[in-house]
Amino acid sequence: MRDCIIRSVGWTVPDNTISNKELVEAFNAYADKFNAENAAAIAAGTLDAKPHSSEQFIEQASGILNRHVIDKDGLLDINRMRPRLPSRGKDAMGLQAEFGLSAAKKALAKAGRTAADIDGVIVASSAQQRNFPAVAIEIQEALGIEGGWAFDMTMACASAIFAMQQSRELIRNGQADAILIVCPEIMSAINDYKRRDVHFIFGDAAAAVLLEAGDREPGGWELKGVKLQTKWSNALRSDFGFMNHTEFEDGEHFEALVDQDGHRVFRDVIPMASALSSQLISELGYTPQDIRRGWLHQANIRIVQAVVKKALEREPDADAAPIILNEYGNTSSSSVLMTFDLNSDDMAAGERGLMCAFGAGYGCGAAIVEKR
Repeated sequence: MRDCIIRSVGWTVPDNTISNKELVEAFNAYADKFNAENAAAIAAGTLDAKPHSSEQFIEQASGILNRHVIDKDGLLDINRMRPRLPSRGKDAMGLQAEFGLSAAKKALAKAGRTAADIDGVIVASSAQQRNFPAVAIEIQEALGIEGGWAFDMTMACASAIFAMQQSRELIRNGQADAILIVCPEIMSAINDYKRRDVHFIFGDAAAAVLLEAGDREPGGWELKGVKLQTKWSNALRSDFGFMNHTEFEDGEHFEALVDQDGHRVFRDVIPMASALSSQLISELGYTPQDIRRGWLHQANIRIVQAVVKKALEREPDADAAPIILNEYGNTSSSSVLMTFDLNSDDMAAGERGLMCAFGAGYGCGAAIVEKR
């Protein structure tokens, strides 16, 4: 079989940023308003008061200091607490496709490739803006890829690694020469900014990775192996879906946003991700000492450091476990690609790294790459 390589990564984030300070001020003002408006029910014990958030709580819980979002004003409006993303007409390009297209173009430009070089496009993200037509086909059309194919897939925060495994097999078996994976994550649209436990977690970002057959030209990063695992869990979920309009009567309150039991996710994901990573390292005939660095999904600083410590059997310092969530927050499936792109230029030919992503499902994916 042919080698499969990572040729390039491109990514983009919105210009708008929200600091912890700004987020906390808005949340606490919303909480005060909610508590005042519902004082009688709270006093009667039929409704829980909204607790305050704090910068210290957010940093200690996650390591996040900042996040980039498509719309800032809507999120900080205490009478709204969600982004304003106006609907577009059917003939206009969808917002998610437009966002992903920007990252895709950057990946192609970095690799010196054009639409004629690409066989397929996979949009791999936590959620797609619509059920059909596929967002991937819209991006394929915008890029001008003729005669190829495209489809959407979702495995939450692990989507990029799952798509890399699918693409790797297609390339190694000769069914494609080049596949573009696009991860456009508008997480601000599905996060619940009225819940203290999750209001700080997510940011918006789009990333794209170009996978190619290894015989096209020198360079790149060879995908030495990929390993996937899933296990059902309700600890992290969003119930948005095509059946929602059948489930609720007129006037019923409906906000099927991100719902997370953070302590349970922390407890479950660390052993799952570290064990899967260790298994892949061993199956490929390597030891943890053969892997210089871990590029992990930026879910939470403590999860990242704990998984790297277990899988690579060393202290998770800045070289072994680079962190970008302090600036970008959790950007779901795009984060592992962004972390790799921002922290790989210093590695020499022959050095290896671990890519690992994990999230709702639970779904977990690990990949070992070697610089050529």
